[in-house]
Amino acid sequence: MRGFVIFLFVSVAFFSPLQAQTLDEAKKLYLDGKYAEAMPAFEKAIKASPKNASYNQWYGTCLLETGSVDKAESYLKLAASKDIPEAFNALGKLYFIQYRFEESTDAYEEYMALQKKKKVQDGLSKVDSLLNISKRAERMLSRCENIQIIDSVIVNKKDFLSKYLMSEEAGTIKMLPEFPGTVVYENQLKDRRYYSKPDKNNRFKMYSQTELQGNWSDEKLLSLPFDSAANDNYPYLLSDGVTVYFASTGRESIGGYDLYATRYNMNNGNYLAPEQLGMPFNSPYNDYMLVIDEFNGVGYFATDRFQSPDHVVIYTYIPNEEIKTIPSENQDTLISRAKIASIKDTWLPHTNYQAMLQKIISNTKKVKPEKKKDFIFVINDNILYYTLNDFESSSAKQLFVQSQNLKKQMENLEKQLDTQRQDYAKGNKSRASLIISNENEWNKLYDEYDSTLMKARNTEIKYLRQQQ
Repeated sequence: MRGFVIFLFVSVAFFSPLQAQTLDEAKKLYLDGKYAEAMPAFEKAIKASPKNASYNQWYGTCLLETGSVDKAESYLKLAASKDIPEAFNALGKLYFIQYRFEESTDAYEEYMALQKKKKVQDGLSKVDSLLNISKRAERMLSRCENIQIIDSVIVNKKDFLSKYLMSEEAGTIKMLPEFPGTVVYENQLKDRRYYSKPDKNNRFKMYSQTELQGNWSDEKLLSLPFDSAANDNYPYLLSDGVTVYFASTGRESIGGYDLYATRYNMNNGNYLAPEQLGMPFNSPYNDYMLVIDEFNGVGYFATDRFQSPDHVVIYTYIPNEEIKTIPSENQDTLISRAKIASIKDTWLPHTNYQAMLQKIISNTKKVKPEKKKDFIFVINDNILYYTLNDFESSSAKQLFVQSQNLKKQMENLEKQLDTQRQDYAKGNKSRASLIISNENEWNKLYDEYDSTLMKARNTEIKYLRQQQ
């Protein structure tokens, strides 16, 4: 019996703080941002006084902040009807999450008007920023792009790149081991790459490198007209070699990471001012890693909208050659398409999207088209190399590049000799000594070329045998 009393005492002692929580204690938890802990006391207070505006505001905000967005609305609207300023602030956020941007704008404006009327300045700048974001989102919604989304898949954030079924022509994307959560893109020839890493202020900035004779050049910061406080990440270079898609938390983002495009200006070596993509690509959530595979005729992008914390959804879509907006002014239609509530709503009639998907899968598995032949280099009776990327040994590759430089010197010298010999044939006998000197130089270059080429072949063969 004594054991039972002790157990009962411990149980009551353990659970009593939550059950006996006062409103003052709940308000303190609320102000500390501990909404889940504060919510039971406010719920109890609401049951006792369902029309109390303050109780409704506190409880509605707790519901909103803990994910019960739809349930929160009625409580916040009741509080707003009593001119509780913070209820309008919460409604602004609630409507924004639901893509009801016009109502969000109205709610934020009402909040600011009430606070100014009370001559309260604290927090106005933050809400003014939210108001401007809501207005931008409202304009973006009205111009929502009409794209065909042919597939979607929900995956763990750690594995999301595995669902980008890219052709060889589109290059490769992979996680950068040195900086978890970042991506490095390499083009098809594997001689250019783009990636992001944190700077001294722990803000992610994008860099590029070029492969030269087997070595990567010094990294070059992408000279964007950027917001220094923003994170720039998830770069992808289009096949034109000048268009870069990336994600950024700055440049008037409407929610976390937004997708942008910029272009390299060959005249001055800088990048043009980034252009923000519209909806449905961007949302009040994080949107990133846009890839366009021109060979397969599809694009991909990732988003965590309406997903659990550890998951994202990958959308596969058909890129438009020119932006086409949705031919409707109906707000419900625009919101549904911007949210991507149903990918079937984006489909055209009598179109076999399943066949498109099967073609993409097939293209990523089948034997790739014959590579461009920059040269023909015989390794042995069974192996021929056509590009520098075919080399397995970096030392062999460097030797081969060296041999090709010697070959160019020989070709240039041969052209000079042809001219000198023609002059000699026309009677310019003074060319004789120069011709002899250049012929000797050509022979030396040839011997060095032949020796270097042989070293490149033997080095590659040795390396291949070691890998067996």
